[in-house]
Amino acid sequence: MSCKCSSATRGSKKKLHKEILKVFLVDDEQSVLHEDQFENLQKILRDLDFSHIPKFNSFDTTHMMAAHETARKISKMPVKEMISTLSSLRKLYRSDQLVEYLTRVSLYKHSATTSLTLPPPRQTLPRLYFDCHILETGREAVCNNTRLDPEQRLSWWREDPGIAEHHYNWHVYYPYTEAPRDRQGELFAYMHEQMLARYDFERLAVGFGRVRAFGPGYTWEKPLKEGYNPRMEGFSFRPSGMLISETIRMESKLILTDVLQRNKERFFYSLARGYLERPDSAKVEITMDKLGNTMEANMGSVNKKLYGNLHNDGHNILSTINDPDGRYDVEPGPMIATQAAPRDTVFYRWHKFVDAIFEAYRVNLEPYSVNDLTMKDTEVNNIQIVTEKKPNQVNNLFTFMMEKKYTIYNPEKKVVQKKILNHIPFSYKLKVRNTSCRNSMVVFRIFLAPETEELLDQWRNMFIELDKFVAYLDPGEDREITRFDHQSSVILPPETTVQDILDDNTSPQQTCGCGWPRNLLIPRGNTAGMKANLLVLATNWEKDGVSPDQVLSGSVSYCGKMGYPYPDKKPMGFPFDRVTTFLDVRDLASKLPNSCIAGVTINFLEDYVGAGVEDMAEDSSYVLVSE
Repeated sequence: MSCKCSSATRGSKKKLHKEILKVFLVDDEQSVLHEDQFENLQKILRDLDFSHIPKFNSFDTTHMMAAHETARKISKMPVKEMISTLSSLRKLYRSDQLVEYLTRVSLYKHSATTSLTLPPPRQTLPRLYFDCHILETGREAVCNNTRLDPEQRLSWWREDPGIAEHHYNWHVYYPYTEAPRDRQGELFAYMHEQMLARYDFERLAVGFGRVRAFGPGYTWEKPLKEGYNPRMEGFSFRPSGMLISETIRMESKLILTDVLQRNKERFFYSLARGYLERPDSAKVEITMDKLGNTMEANMGSVNKKLYGNLHNDGHNILSTINDPDGRYDVEPGPMIATQAAPRDTVFYRWHKFVDAIFEAYRVNLEPYSVNDLTMKDTEVNNIQIVTEKKPNQVNNLFTFMMEKKYTIYNPEKKVVQKKILNHIPFSYKLKVRNTSCRNSMVVFRIFLAPETEELLDQWRNMFIELDKFVAYLDPGEDREITRFDHQSSVILPPETTVQDILDDNTSPQQTCGCGWPRNLLIPRGNTAGMKANLLVLATNWEKDGVSPDQVLSGSVSYCGKMGYPYPDKKPMGFPFDRVTTFLDVRDLASKLPNSCIAGVTINFLEDYVGAGVEDMAEDSSYVLVSE
């Protein structure tokens, strides 16, 4: 049952939206706390037992526990007092990472603000999303070092602000210091696996090999070939050829690399035996969710003492590789922050190691049979991609580089430009048939992978999810379904910017802000035309859906649904979540009447003119550029 909000309620929500901007945006004319305000804030902070952390670390359990406990207390305040407290904190710590995090968590937790749409974090704390040169000059610096460091050829992808926001917002909504949300461990594994698959797709497009794991037992003892300079305030660079230290000191905490090696071995030991071990020595059957919770070391970990804090400690070690004991007071590298970490090449190498542990679980699962994957009485007879502006070039995707203008705040309002990837809008055309005599509710799962001669089992984790949507078919119905790219279940819906809030152009929050950036839905491909395979698999949503009648909208595939269980009962990544006996993707599609494959070409256009993607512009201000 649905109800309509009264105009008074809508008005109060819009007013509250504007009130929370005071938390995020500090007015230069009112940025200084008066003496009475300062004294009042100090009293409140003493009551909260708040201790400011000058170098907030997203992967330090002590830091995160303190932040979430403070947020819990703040969220119990009356809404006006909460906003006043957070606003004063922002004035006291103008561009502080902890205060930004504390603010968003507190607002998510408070009953009066949990449904409000918050401004994008790239607008409110831009120093964690843009490099210093962009913030100073308004434009990014030209990179001329690709000969010496070929990895910089993909810096445009790793440094896309949308990836940083996706990763940050996911970890804000799924913190490891609270009881895990529904299937959080499984989603932790799948979301990062998809980031790896998408990065590998881009690597293959420019002639690189796939990411190689870097971690205990995976070239950990050798120099790290890749260096990285983030060119960001608060983060140091890492020269190439650095070695992992045996001991890392972060404040009063010691991290020993030998401990990570031992924890890794305990994971593999448990996987080989098919169970995880609880503190009381009881055996727990392994699931991807329990394995993911234990790897992330969140509150759902089966045994933190035995399996440790492998994922987070890896981030910490790699962020301090150039000053492991802190003797030179060198700023940590970007791996210390969830916003900045995806910029660094080693983020993907570290997560390839983490995924190797998840993969050790997947390969022991029973392969799906043809019967497991078949949906009776449902046929998918064809799938095509039709691209706007080039409708006659079926099954061709087109990408291009362009300049996007971003409006940012703190310390002041400013417009900056950055080169990003985009694609010409397109749609899927599916010809489907219901051969039964009853109504059918079908979910269509669409994946894309680079064309290869590899066996499917060696290539299954290269399939990126493009979409997942539900359709209703009448008895005996034979029709064509059209699905547009902007409806994708993996991408972030259009964001509500600061200007939208000021203009009263807001709607209830339906996503945690997590979601793959819309402009990066399709990999760049190359100028020669990169060959890829598009696969669709239809399954029974009446059986697969947790609440089949609920609308499957928003960025649910990578982020779940706010306030609800993960909507799909199938394992995440299905049907590529385990080993397969199919030779290749064509073999799979040929044996399943409810599946279909199409060969597609991804064309990168160096001098494309006429984007027509104003709906994706933050300020309707795109400028096309050549690469």
